[in-house]
Amino acid sequence: MSKIIYSKRTALLLSIIMFTVFSQTKIYAQDNSKDIYKNAMTFGITHSFNLTSIAGSFPDVYASNISQTTNMTAPRFTLDFGMTTDYYINEQFSIQFDAVFTYNGAHFVSTRSVYNEVGIIETNQWFTYAMNYFKFPLAVSFYPKDKLYLTAGGYFATLLHSRKYEYWYNLDSKPINNINNIDYGMEFGMGFNLPYLKIGFQYSYGFDSFINDPNYDLHHSVFQVVARWKFYSDIRDRSRSNK
Repeated sequence: MSKIIYSKRTALLLSIIMFTVFSQTKIYAQDNSKDIYKNAMTFGITHSFNLTSIAGSFPDVYASNISQTTNMTAPRFTLDFGMTTDYYINEQFSIQFDAVFTYNGAHFVSTRSVYNEVGIIETNQWFTYAMNYFKFPLAVSFYPKDKLYLTAGGYFATLLHSRKYEYWYNLDSKPINNINNIDYGMEFGMGFNLPYLKIGFQYSYGFDSFINDPNYDLHHSVFQVVARWKFYSDIRDRSRSNK
């Protein structure tokens, strides 16, 4: 008799546990279905206004009575254009991937000094490094507050075209010697995340010298104002359906 009572109590306890687990699972599923950010995606185009410069140094030339130094005189103002997508892990984190056509480079002057009995004779030569890349940035975006985001990650770029222009953009140009076909580095930034637009400031820096010569130490350094237009957004669609 006691065994029967014990079995009934066990069955009742198991039923209560199963009912509780089922109820909590159902509640969790309902709550999870209301999370408009989980596994959501946005897709659109991106473009930016860039201030591109080159960090590092050219090799200095010294001889018995001759010296030559090269310095950057001004950055380039360029534009980027491409595609962008965000994959949301939850409301606070997303993985951002871009594929863009980008312009890099800067303006320089080489100063050649010749020392003789009369004094110093200096001659200047101005030139521009201009490079185009297909660039693939991958970053994690963090949203600490509504409409605010912070982002950090890296990029990989493949060279499309490079030229050295004499006297800034004179037609006299030639390929840049010993340039690497691959560039990679870091990116980080911040901005505002709006329903149809993600806009912010961004900085990127190349880890490796883009000239394949141990005497050169030249790295891409780019400040950007970036706009990412969201043509498609799961978040917007889910927000409308939940109203």
